Amino acid sequence: MPSTGETQFDSALHSQQRDRLMSRTFIGLLLTQFLGVTNDNILRWLVIGVGKELVSPDQISTVLAAGSACLVLPYLILAAPAGYLADRYSKRSVIVWCKVAEIALMILASLLIGHKYAMFIVVALIGCQAALFGPAKLGSIPEMLRPNKISSANGLLGLATVVATAVGSAVGNWLVVVSGTIGRERWWAHAAVLIGVAIAGWFASLLIVPLKAADPTRRFPKDLLGQTVRDLKTLGHDRALLRVALGITFFWTLAMLANLNIDQFAWEGNITKQTQVSPMLIALVVGVGLGSVLAGLWSGGKVELGILPIGAAGLAFFSFLLYTVRGTLVDFEGAYTLYYAAACFFLMMLGVSSGLFDVPLAAYMQDRSPPEHRGSILAASNFLTFGGMLIASVGYWLLRRPIDGESLFTSREIFLLCGLATVPVFIYIVFLIPQATIKFLAWLTTHSIYR
Repeated sequence: MPSTGETQFDSALHSQQRDRLMSRTFIGLLLTQFLGVTNDNILRWLVIGVGKELVSPDQISTVLAAGSACLVLPYLILAAPAGYLADRYSKRSVIVWCKVAEIALMILASLLIGHKYAMFIVVALIGCQAALFGPAKLGSIPEMLRPNKISSANGLLGLATVVATAVGSAVGNWLVVVSGTIGRERWWAHAAVLIGVAIAGWFASLLIVPLKAADPTRRFPKDLLGQTVRDLKTLGHDRALLRVALGITFFWTLAMLANLNIDQFAWEGNITKQTQVSPMLIALVVGVGLGSVLAGLWSGGKVELGILPIGAAGLAFFSFLLYTVRGTLVDFEGAYTLYYAAACFFLMMLGVSSGLFDVPLAAYMQDRSPPEHRGSILAASNFLTFGGMLIASVGYWLLRRPIDGESLFTSREIFLLCGLATVPVFIYIVFLIPQATIKFLAWLTTHSIYR
């Protein structure tokens, strides 16, 4: 992979653009992220919809867990190479080549949709591409922008991500219907969408200005496991960064468990059409977008960890409220009930809390990581994060295992477990950063009451 060097003109342009949040290069990253996440979710929900046609109802939870494991495993296996690429080469080059790989993978996916076991291979390959893309994407933000713009940038990136998730889930569920039986009758429909979005994402990545390689002399890690251990040690040398990485891991582990649970939560509420699940997913991701923007605004040009307790409290509280939704979500005539409206509202507020929790952690990790080791540190953080997500996938499968014809835990009870798991994390955060918490709450209170 060739490194993209900076000319004198590029360097001057880059220095100028670092002062502006809405610069060409950051807009290029936003569009690249938006289109990539959109495509991932189109493919994901297309595979889920088609997969449901290929298995019996009692196998759906197993298929969801297996599919999630296929997506997550590459992040663990490729953590070291991903960190190497992000440090050794220009992060812009890594991003562009990952988008080229996405085009090839979407062509392959279009041909294999509807083939039961081949779809797992496609999901795993998409996971490989995303694993290599992650550290370069996150590590490029501090190189594009000044430190006082990082929190706002993460808020906008979070908003782009969740809007893309909503769009992708809606389009993916629509394509399940358009593509016909097991996605093969009109396969050209999903092929045109998947490949077209991937090509648009590649064009968007070209807007990113050239970025210097952080460590051009770094050698490829032949011992992948050993390199991952060394990256984890590099992360562990800074206790503050390690705590933040563990906080990110907890958040995404919980997010994976909740995300897997929504589909079954809907079906247990008498929802029989995949398209009826979409408003619930959209409510969740709209909430995450609002929370991400709020976190960026409330940070006030700096990394503000005092927002974390509010996010953690919201995650616990609204998980408990989802447990209280006991009635059917759709009546026998197909009309939405008040329980459905309540579930959508609770999911939206769960999303707002997620944005408030995740954005400060991501901003801190990017801002405080040493530039020469940023790729390795982000790769180590990704290893922990996706290790937690793999555990969540396995845990979800165990929690949903049928015993005497019924699942061990209902979807509502799984939301209750998520809430209970968040309570000690909330207490620990308040204990760890009491001054930042009180200072931020005082600032929020005074600015809410006084002008």
